[in-house]
Amino acid sequence: MKRLSWLRHTALLFAGVALALPFASAQEKGHPAKPLLWKIEGNGLEKPSYLFGTIHISTPAMQNLHPAAEKAFASAEVLYTEIPMDAKSQLALAPMMMRKDGKTLSESIGKELTAELDAELKRINPQLNSAAFQPLKTWTVTMALPVLKYQLQGSKAVDQILSDKATKAGKEALALETAESQFGILDGFEENEDVIVLKETLRQIKEDRAAGTDSIDNLIAAYTAGDEALLTDEIDKSFKRIAESEHRELGERFMKKLFDDRNLSMSVTIDEQLKLTPAKVRFFAVGAGHYIGKDNIRDHLVKKGYRITRIED
Repeated sequence: MKRLSWLRHTALLFAGVALALPFASAQEKGHPAKPLLWKIEGNGLEKPSYLFGTIHISTPAMQNLHPAAEKAFASAEVLYTEIPMDAKSQLALAPMMMRKDGKTLSESIGKELTAELDAELKRINPQLNSAAFQPLKTWTVTMALPVLKYQLQGSKAVDQILSDKATKAGKEALALETAESQFGILDGFEENEDVIVLKETLRQIKEDRAAGTDSIDNLIAAYTAGDEALLTDEIDKSFKRIAESEHRELGERFMKKLFDDRNLSMSVTIDEQLKLTPAKVRFFAVGAGHYIGKDNIRDHLVKKGYRITRIED
């Protein structure tokens, strides 16, 4: 996966499936085989809180929480997602995805790349083409492509499922970030850089298809299996390929902004919230990629004095 297929991995962890890796036990149980769940204790906490890794799409095996995650969620008084998940906040996202440069998508990316996009959209669904995407920012289209076939199935993302459960249970639902700050990361890149990323993403999708593989499927399988090592390995492949790509500087800058900087800022917010009321149980549900790998949220919290333990059963 040379060039910029790293964006496809972040789309899985950022946006919201016969998988390439086996997880029959998870399918049979109707929930992930193991949860990506950690307990936070120590550093003055009177009760434990929880870190839960999500994925921003879903499959039948993700519609229900693992019993351990369900138990932790039930004990929590407050749910935190990355950005607000209520209907009003989600509707407010739409204007942030719209172009403001006076161009259509095709005018920005050119006829050749538009034709490639049309061909890929048609493979996803014969009735699809780029017409509906013309008012959208280029990065919005790129982020949607790898997960579009799953989103069209109409299943709610894990984050949304948790938000709905919290509302139904009368729990407080808060967010660690704002949509403006999260989307601002992607708005911070130049349009020519966004076009490069779209082009390379389309190229990698075609290369994956020719090789009979799918990076998103592999990540979903690792997530559903609850295999932290395998999930870390899949994401690490992205970083390795960035170093080998012709767009190394762009890729490293993107990863720093999307992962490293946000891991630090979210860990600061988590720490502040935990210290605010040490007796309150909180459930922090963010993309699983923020809890694994180098300089993740867990690492930052451990440095602040917390004790963090994986819960698998």
